[in-house]
Amino acid sequence: MKGTYAFLKSLSRFSCRLSPQGAERMGRILGLIFWALVPPKRKQLAEKNILRAGITKNKREARRIARESSLRFGPMAVDMFRFPLLDSRNIRDIVTIEGSEYLDALKKEGKGCILAANHCGNWELEGAALALFGYPLLAVGMKQKNEEFDRFIREYRSIPGETVEYKTGIRDMYRRLKQGYFIGLLCDQDPGNAGIPADLFGEPTLTPTGPAHFSRLCEVPILMLFIHHTGNGHYHITLEPPFWTDSELPKKEAVLKMTSLINSRLEKWIRTYPEEWFWLHNRWKWTDRLRKQENKI
Repeated sequence: MKGTYAFLKSLSRFSCRLSPQGAERMGRILGLIFWALVPPKRKQLAEKNILRAGITKNKREARRIARESSLRFGPMAVDMFRFPLLDSRNIRDIVTIEGSEYLDALKKEGKGCILAANHCGNWELEGAALALFGYPLLAVGMKQKNEEFDRFIREYRSIPGETVEYKTGIRDMYRRLKQGYFIGLLCDQDPGNAGIPADLFGEPTLTPTGPAHFSRLCEVPILMLFIHHTGNGHYHITLEPPFWTDSELPKKEAVLKMTSLINSRLEKWIRTYPEEWFWLHNRWKWTDRLRKQENKI
């Protein structure tokens, strides 16, 4: 959409002039606007996803979780608009990191790793914080359909020091890992027919295999990481101990084992903080399609 970039930049300039309290109010307002604009069918999908995952059996509670999950997009947008205000000093007043010793050890040795990224909490601030804490972060993402929105996202992810690339080939990823980059690969979205069925919320669910594949191929560890809003504008990142994809098992078996482990860690976190996951995403779209095809055979 023409004018998107200029509009977002103007919102950023306005956000950067606000006090922390004013930015918080703006985030709440944008969250309410976002929820109002979400189509009813998408809201119903979010509620069904929550019930399907067994987070609750109560429809009213599922509706509340869906709403809270969506309202946080307002504060998350404002936090990103204010990226130009962040630096390596003030980020420590906003974000604390638990488990940073794992990344420190890898950085000291010049070794790369795979970060099993997800849509829990404020993932944009999470990436910015890691970069500002001095870690060599490579954010791998999909090109957005709206070119002006894509330009804004890439620019603002780069402001804190993230290296931003679209999905690249195996050779490029291998080169980055050899250079000591910490590569963020999403593990919680529907991968289409490219994924493999791995248990998630009690049912086989098509899941991305990128983290497991690259970990095994490049012999680098995988780290799960999550960010949680602790209140008063403060966030806490949790990094779990690194683990490796088993190189002694057959490839298919090793990838399934690792992908299942990632899903189990992800599920545990989501059950703890269900309001902080992206329930509006149609997570079981291709899984259900695959089951329908299998039932026809």
